[in-house]
Amino acid sequence: MKTVAIFVLLLGLAVPFRAHGDEMGGGPPMGPPAFLRELFMPGLVMEHQRDIGLTAEQRDAITKEMTATHQKVLELRWGLEEKSDALRKLLAENKIDEKTALARAAEVMDIERQMKQAHLTLLIRLKNQLTPEQQQKLSALSPHERFGRRFQRHGGPDE
Repeated sequence: MKTVAIFVLLLGLAVPFRAHGDEMGGGPPMGPPAFLRELFMPGLVMEHQRDIGLTAEQRDAITKEMTATHQKVLELRWGLEEKSDALRKLLAENKIDEKTALARAAEVMDIERQMKQAHLTLLIRLKNQLTPEQQQKLSALSPHERFGRRFQRHGGPDE
């Protein structure tokens, strides 16, 4: 159950990085940033652990990192909810105190940045656990398998 929750959280890493051009009058939304193509999602590694010859030591190290990231992100989420609610209340006023609202927004964005950084740190540590041969095998998977249907529907790397 923890593994599934962590995987779902990691999928959220790519979503905040997306540019929502259509919301600002631009074109269609972009897919995940190009740098994510160099990393491997934990679900992909778990799904293909036998194919790539993942060792018990690697699996334990990856699981430890995923658990630590899950804990950190969960703690950050509590703070994000609190700060977001405070910002919402400020923005609901008929006359918004711009300085205060922007300060609250900065707090919200800082927590979001910390969450992204935690996810990216996990992906880097996961890749560092893999041998070059294991990385090559995972890289050979189709983009659909590497990034999942969710990214492909939303303008993933091959669109």
